Amino acid sequence: MAMRDVFKTLEYDKLKDIIGKFIQTTYGKKALSNLKPVFDIQKAQYEFEMLKEFFDYFYRWGTIPLDDIYISQLIKDSFAGRLTEKELFLIGNFLGMIKEIEKEFKEHDSDICEKYIVFDFPQELFDEIIKAIDDHGFVKDTATSYLFEIRTQIKQLKEEISRTLKNLMHSRMREVIADTAIFLKRSRYTILTKANFKEYINGRIIDISKSGGFFVEPDAIYPKNNELEELILKEEAEKRRILTALTELIRKHSSRLMHNEKRIGFLDLQIAKFEYSKDFEQPDIVFSNKPILYAKNIKHPILAHIKQDTKSVDIELKKDSKLIITGPNTGGKTVFLKTVGLCVLCAFSNIPLIASKVEIGKFSSVFAIIGDEQNILESLSSFSAKMIAVKNIFNSLEKNSLVLLDEIGSGTSPDEGEAVAYSIIKNLTDRCVFVVTTHYKKLAHILASKQYPTAAFEFDKETLKPTYRLKYSQIGQSYAREILQTLNMPKKIIEDADEFYKNNETQFSKLETELENELVRLQNKSEELDKLKIQYENLTKQIEQEKNIIIENLKQQEEIKKRQYEEIIDELKLELSNLLKEKNVSQAHKKLNKIKQKAQDIFNKTETKANLQETFNVSDRVIFNSMEGTILKIKGKKATIEINGKVFEAQLSSLKKAKQEKKQEKKILVQSQNKFSSIELNIIGKRRDEAELELMRFIDSLITDSIKTARIIHGIGSGILRSMVHETLKNHPYVKSFHTAHPNEGGDGATIVELK
Repeated sequence: MAMRDVFKTLEYDKLKDIIGKFIQTTYGKKALSNLKPVFDIQKAQYEFEMLKEFFDYFYRWGTIPLDDIYISQLIKDSFAGRLTEKELFLIGNFLGMIKEIEKEFKEHDSDICEKYIVFDFPQELFDEIIKAIDDHGFVKDTATSYLFEIRTQIKQLKEEISRTLKNLMHSRMREVIADTAIFLKRSRYTILTKANFKEYINGRIIDISKSGGFFVEPDAIYPKNNELEELILKEEAEKRRILTALTELIRKHSSRLMHNEKRIGFLDLQIAKFEYSKDFEQPDIVFSNKPILYAKNIKHPILAHIKQDTKSVDIELKKDSKLIITGPNTGGKTVFLKTVGLCVLCAFSNIPLIASKVEIGKFSSVFAIIGDEQNILESLSSFSAKMIAVKNIFNSLEKNSLVLLDEIGSGTSPDEGEAVAYSIIKNLTDRCVFVVTTHYKKLAHILASKQYPTAAFEFDKETLKPTYRLKYSQIGQSYAREILQTLNMPKKIIEDADEFYKNNETQFSKLETELENELVRLQNKSEELDKLKIQYENLTKQIEQEKNIIIENLKQQEEIKKRQYEEIIDELKLELSNLLKEKNVSQAHKKLNKIKQKAQDIFNKTETKANLQETFNVSDRVIFNSMEGTILKIKGKKATIEINGKVFEAQLSSLKKAKQEKKQEKKILVQSQNKFSSIELNIIGKRRDEAELELMRFIDSLITDSIKTARIIHGIGSGILRSMVHETLKNHPYVKSFHTAHPNEGGDGATIVELK
């Protein structure tokens, strides 16, 4: 069986036509036309990784628009003769497009261009074309110095001729002028006169107008017209020389240009593949050296683009290299076969698959017999035509071939057809990977008894419609009599068919019916178990969440203790520093006793306080994680609180009520030495962001209360809080000045701020 026949059977070319809708250039169309599967597992893996990189780039930076500038024929024409200005202009635009593409990739990801596209840019050719041809496709004046000189002379001479003719038309000759315009006739500049022009001017008649006037070349410009013709001939000769030189460069770089054409086609094809598949799920493909195929939630690629609600199926040819498919007509068996075949063809053609997961192995070829193989011209029945096709497959079969057979053994009597189908399947076993569909239930049961994997497409008996769901390890019915009802067949035909079937139903069919009923019962039990499993999993998740909440609360309490401990250490360091500076032992003893008492309060009474049960109400001000907020809602043992515009959920046990007299926490110290009153803020032990927020609130309260001087205690520590305080004060519009506190006021551990 030829590969072309397989492409037709599996509609591979139709899939390429869908991708072709996204192609932008003629080169891309050629690349798509040449696209076909190459059964090389290493090449397929390399190309898949390459496509992933392209897709990652396109998802991040978007696709690249390409102009359809086709220069293949121009390259051929360059070997037959000189190219024109417009043709060279097109080649220049082609090279300019390549330069823009390279620039686009280099801005975002130069590796992908250097690894996979690999342009061969002829810089010399591009520079010469840009130098010689302007943006409108004409030879530039500055293409060569000689051409520039000639065109300058032509321009000056035309201006002289124009001035001379205008002077003549404004002289006494205006009596015979038929039009005040200057006309170029037969490469000579002329004026249009009436018939009696000779009475006023000497000149030659160059042409006659339709109105009867004469295009006259006055004798006064005759030498200048001759000189102009000579200059124009020189200009044309120089242009030909320039175009000839550029054409020779085209021939010189022709192989590089053709290489770049192919690379544009390659890039265009990758963009088209992305556009074709970007709206679908893209699987990671795992490649194997064994002839296996596994796909999860895969869709037929053509149907997926035609119908949005196309059903997905699972392909399971991983543990076994064979599969027997049964089920009703129009249930999805044929589509499944084509999906399997296209999955392999796409994987080895580097065409994106529509699935959630794919694992594919080493295949050497694909064979497919799907549909009616009847050949009227050769007087072959469908059965005979299928058998000839099967024979051709056996002649070409390889160990790593994939064979797809639809309704094998059909077209003849059921008993003989089953025998033929069984023989074919038996002889395919261990020789290749194959998937076979059949309506022969007895055959399917015999094969299942011999450990052949089976699968069946479901049929909903209530709606009398196929569900298109494939169930593995099952054997399905054809449901021919049920399908008659969906086709609105005459009632009498349906009744007679039912009666005939019941009267001639074999013992095997009765056993099969009983087996199906048992399978339905077991399936219902399985669904109940699945529901219980989901409930158990949800309960487990709930317990885990509650466990995490308890752990988080313990961590928060531990963090609070840690900060309090660090606060004591910083305070101790500050007092020791003050002691060293002031050497006031009695005062130091008092301070140290206070710190000691504070530590005892934290470590001896913290848990006692934590165990006291507080009652909370909605709108209470509470402390959570050292931050103050308001309770919005209480549900069970949890509360929803709002802190600085953000909403949190916390256990009631982790909250404590905020003090109502918050403003009274500010301490007024009277410094007799400096004779000023100040308010102080202690932020030792706070996190930087937490301390910054408190500082901003503190300054706002000072401004509101018209207080001009305050002390901020930040400690020495690592200097983080001190830097934050100075930076905040420096940028605050109401701060007049600030400085490090006097040793008696805290020294380096505090900052004095004065407000405007």
